[in-house]
Amino acid sequence: MTVTKRPTMRKRYSIHKDGDLLVETFDDLGNPIDVEPVPPEERLPVQLCLQCPEEEGWREQLLDLLETAYGLEEEALENQRAPLLQP
Repeated sequence: MTVTKRPTMRKRYSIHKDGDLLVETFDDLGNPIDVEPVPPEERLPVQLCLQCPEEEGWREQLLDLLETAYGLEEEALENQRAPLLQP
């Protein structure tokens, strides 16, 4: 039986301290293919690592995932604030 490997996109998005978006591409083993020449200390301490099959609907799935994650983080933050707001 032959297994067909689906093409997969692997990217890392981060932000330079000056506000520029940095996009880096990685191969199937996680080795960098296209690396931004920016040292870690010049990047903001947030990044998004993306690995997904390059097939129809991946963009919508990614947006759903990001919206869900954001919602969970917002809910957690509200739960942390709730005891502070009660008399």
